Amino acid sequence: MQSLVRRAMDEGAVGMSAGLEYAPGRWSTTDEVAALAEELVPYDGVYISHERSEGADPMWYWPSQDEPGPPTLQDAIMETIEIGRRTGARVVASHIKAKGAHYWGSSGSAIQLIQRARDEGVRVFADQYPYATSGSDGNTVLIPGWALADPRASRREDGRPAAEMLRENLGDAAKEAMIRQDIAHEIRRRGGADRVMIMDYPEEQYIGKTLQEVAELRGQSDMVQMAIELQLEGDPDRRGGGRMRGFSMSETDVEAYAAQPWVATASDGRIAVAEDGPVHPRFYGTFPRKIRQYALTVGALSIEAAIRSQTSLPARIMGLNDRGEIREGYWADLVVFDMETIADRATFFDPHQHAAGIHQVLVNGEFVVEGGEILYSLPGKIITSRRGGAPISE
Repeated sequence: MQSLVRRAMDEGAVGMSAGLEYAPGRWSTTDEVAALAEELVPYDGVYISHERSEGADPMWYWPSQDEPGPPTLQDAIMETIEIGRRTGARVVASHIKAKGAHYWGSSGSAIQLIQRARDEGVRVFADQYPYATSGSDGNTVLIPGWALADPRASRREDGRPAAEMLRENLGDAAKEAMIRQDIAHEIRRRGGADRVMIMDYPEEQYIGKTLQEVAELRGQSDMVQMAIELQLEGDPDRRGGGRMRGFSMSETDVEAYAAQPWVATASDGRIAVAEDGPVHPRFYGTFPRKIRQYALTVGALSIEAAIRSQTSLPARIMGLNDRGEIREGYWADLVVFDMETIADRATFFDPHQHAAGIHQVLVNGEFVVEGGEILYSLPGKIITSRRGGAPISE
């Protein structure tokens, strides 16, 4: 693995990333990751970590199945800091957040950990998309996967309908207790019943309402039972009975992170087209939203700081010495926008919308947007690491 890192860096990579909340990265150790990050140092490469946890527990944790004491957000942050301290590499806690209604407000301790490490000389940063809901929240299933899976099926699509499996498991008193425990945990992890919104469901009157609102409409006071009823009465083949989105973060935490001078803005998205169906609005709205909502509206940071967070700061984190600022000799990657009208327009029900107020965009000195119109010109280049150049100011 170390030789693969060295080869990639020799071929022009700018660094290494790891998905430590996912399989198989979740089974790696800090020592293993640090040994790989050490290989980046001679190249001044960057290590970017999807943290092992973004709240009180990782996304894979179910209280009925897993031992208590899984890594928390703070554990994950301390691991990233430790890797930076041990190796001397630049390290990044990627799309930092504080997930779960029972974990709101914990951004303060995460910020304190990172700031203290930076004061001690550790080259640690973070990045953020400025929304109170994550990508995985867009496919929220409140019922644990084990309760919906057909153990006799060789593949998921071969199994019996999710509703049938749930009904069968609820017939076992011990399993029912475990299912209800896990559902209660997931509702809390997704922000609470008043922050889990139904995005798609056979009963159209439920669309756009929260789990709590649907429960009130039906006279149901038990939110766990409401989640069960949605599965049993909804699309029988679809896990959860429909599509839901949880707003699992608090705006207080989102604003706190946005205010930090070492937090870069990053969409954690990709290029999308309407034919892709539902996507997170961050695919279209991340950068104008940081300016409109967090700088101009709530004042979590200045307009200058918001622009820096999405230009020169990420360029420096990635080791790109000739981009991200308007300077002689730098590549002319420029955006001209109207301070009065810039805004994100992508919504959760209609995400495929470009931002307002962006009039001109140049990539490598060539217009790709002019007069607000996309030109579909392709002046971009694959960026590889170039050694040398001006020293990076962090």
